[in-house]
Amino acid sequence: MLSIYICSAILGISILILVLRNIKIQPRETSKPVWDISLILLAFFLLAYILTALKIFNRIIVKDYIIAVKDMLQILFLFIVIMLVFYILIGFLGKRYTLRVDKFNIGGINILFDKSSEIYIKTVGTFVSSKRSLFDFEEKRDNIYEVLNAYYEAYNFIRSNLELLDPKENQDLYKISCEILRKLNHFLTKHQNDYRRWYDRVISNDTVTDTATKKSITVHETTIEDVQKNYYRYAELLNDINDINKYMSKKEIKNIFRINFFDWEGKEHA
Repeated sequence: MLSIYICSAILGISILILVLRNIKIQPRETSKPVWDISLILLAFFLLAYILTALKIFNRIIVKDYIIAVKDMLQILFLFIVIMLVFYILIGFLGKRYTLRVDKFNIGGINILFDKSSEIYIKTVGTFVSSKRSLFDFEEKRDNIYEVLNAYYEAYNFIRSNLELLDPKENQDLYKISCEILRKLNHFLTKHQNDYRRWYDRVISNDTVTDTATKKSITVHETTIEDVQKNYYRYAELLNDINDINKYMSKKEIKNIFRINFFDWEGKEHA
């Protein structure tokens, strides 16, 4: 019986300390709630011990009440689980959420579970920001053949991920994405086939004719700039690349894809 009194006293002191710790007599810095949680757990176990020692739980009325509360909590928990599953299914069907395996490596699997539009922004934004030639073409060192590859990869990547968006719910993002696809498609249709055929032939023969002097130049002894500027539609091609750069560098596109920096800044790769 003495232990009950001791536990009651400790319980009272714990509750008093807990109350005093949370009374805002004056402004104070917010601390970690470790002590508050510890005091609450201590008070809970002490109360349970006291009630058990006094045989409160053995009374029929108390037993019936506990069983009723237990049943009610089980029903409430089941209802919450069903609603949560239902909400997730609706999210998946309505393209509000997406579950995607983003990476697979020896260390394991990185799974993304987020709103579909958020995943689209993250994945597409990260991908396009890694393609420097979409934003900046350097005539002296960039190989147009590789630029065409980068544009084609960007086109396919955006198109394959476009299904994550709802044209109505994500109207602005969907519209800009379609506009990017339209411009890339127009560029590739206009230039890709002709330039690739010309470039493959030049590399295969290891010679290119200088459009100014009409003399033959050995390709492997010449810079990429001097080789590709002899393409018969070089000025037109260069102008269209610059148009793509200007469009992709718009603030609107950078904002919507949350591009704050580029992966290629300060690096020497294209």
